[in-house]
Amino acid sequence: MNIGQFLRLPATRLPPSSLPSTSAADPKEKGRPAFVFRFQIILAFAAIFILSVAIIAGAILTVHKVEQLLLASQTWQSFLFEAEQARRWEKNFFLYGTNLKDALEATQKARITLLKNLASLQKLTDPRKQEEILLHIEKYNQLLEDLFSLAQQGRVAEPIKDEIEISLRRYGALVVDDAAEVSHRQSIEALSWLDILKKVPLYYLLFHFLLVLCLTRFLSHRFMRPLNELVRQTQRIARGDFSSVHSGRRYRDEFTTMEEAINRMLRELETRQHSLIEAHKLRAVGILTAGVAHELNNPLNNIMLTAHALLEEAGELSREEVVEMVKDIVAETERSRAIVRNLLDFTRESESIMEPLQLEKLVEETVRLARNQAKVKRALISFEAEPNLPRISGDRQQLKQALLNLILNALDAIGEEGRIRVAVRRGTAGGLAVEVEDNGCGIPPQAMPNIFDPFFTTKPVGQGTGLGLAVVHGIVTKHGGRIQVQSRPGCTRFEIFLPSMETPL
Repeated sequence: MNIGQFLRLPATRLPPSSLPSTSAADPKEKGRPAFVFRFQIILAFAAIFILSVAIIAGAILTVHKVEQLLLASQTWQSFLFEAEQARRWEKNFFLYGTNLKDALEATQKARITLLKNLASLQKLTDPRKQEEILLHIEKYNQLLEDLFSLAQQGRVAEPIKDEIEISLRRYGALVVDDAAEVSHRQSIEALSWLDILKKVPLYYLLFHFLLVLCLTRFLSHRFMRPLNELVRQTQRIARGDFSSVHSGRRYRDEFTTMEEAINRMLRELETRQHSLIEAHKLRAVGILTAGVAHELNNPLNNIMLTAHALLEEAGELSREEVVEMVKDIVAETERSRAIVRNLLDFTRESESIMEPLQLEKLVEETVRLARNQAKVKRALISFEAEPNLPRISGDRQQLKQALLNLILNALDAIGEEGRIRVAVRRGTAGGLAVEVEDNGCGIPPQAMPNIFDPFFTTKPVGQGTGLGLAVVHGIVTKHGGRIQVQSRPGCTRFEIFLPSMETPL
């Protein structure tokens, strides 16, 4: 919205003492806690970052868990390999009497492998199962050492050999079976963790998408709702309602700062618009003064002539003639008072008050006020109104100002002995329409789009401010109406449409 459009909007006048300071802020606004959008965006992205870090950390821990399981499974595979080697050499000994030393070495390697990784295996293996395997490998190793010692001394008798063979086979089978079971279980567990790890990126992408979607919806809602409310408020201002902008949000944010700036602008605009209307009113008063002075000359001359006649012929006149001459003086005095009263009613300072008005009477009063100026130019102003018109709600002084501006513009446009027609009739949708038509020179077509712009005028330099129609447009807009113009050489018609109190326009 440009400044020209703002200047079209008339403000409800406030007394100087009640105009708020432009630097003043609403205490309610100051009392609200701040929760700015910058912080909300930072908080949202911080939440995304923290959750992403948590998911990545979980993935890293999963990889570490899989790595430990694979290492443990590898350790058990190595242990199982050595145990199975020991079992093969053991069988060779009992079948062929060879490889006993190899069996003992393989058993010791398996035992050392288990003891070396005991600390890391304890976190991943059932402690009871691990103790059983360690106990069985110790017994298996001890039996092989005993057998090797007896073989070195040559005292391996068949009964002893058979007894040791039975024990070796039993403990060897327990070691191999338990180790194979633990290794298989850890391999399956590692595969299950790997399967989870493969799904982590998919889950992360899905979760990330939903999170971003929710945050986008949340932030959009946080942004768009106050933005839409601000658009609605500015549209309300554009319609002429200059009341302050207030938000119902719980926290202060960037939009709150913008609303405070708009409120300061409205206060400044209200003050300046009031000054603009008053300045143009003074200009109108100056124009009217010439007509009032001319109009007052007639009753004053009549009063003076009648008074001189009374002084000179007082003794010769009858009582009835004296009374008649005094009545003439009273009538001319009342006529002068009516002229001055109309002018004072127009210039009187008053608060802006919306009240029920008979539009035809208000227009007739304004026409009567302008007739004095029309007589100076020897122009004719006619007035007509439809009967039984509904009332409107409006500010009397502002509507008079708008109508008088149109009539004075028409007087400027017509030459001597020109004609101006003012009419009040029913408009569209139950509203009322005021027509101001003159037979002047008309408005150039190229000027039509700009006639309501402030400071735009087709009059010569020094003869017009270009604010009259801008003020008219603003007053009509404030009253919920609209104004339109049609012009051609010899005929210009301004039409004001105002809503009635019976039917909205």
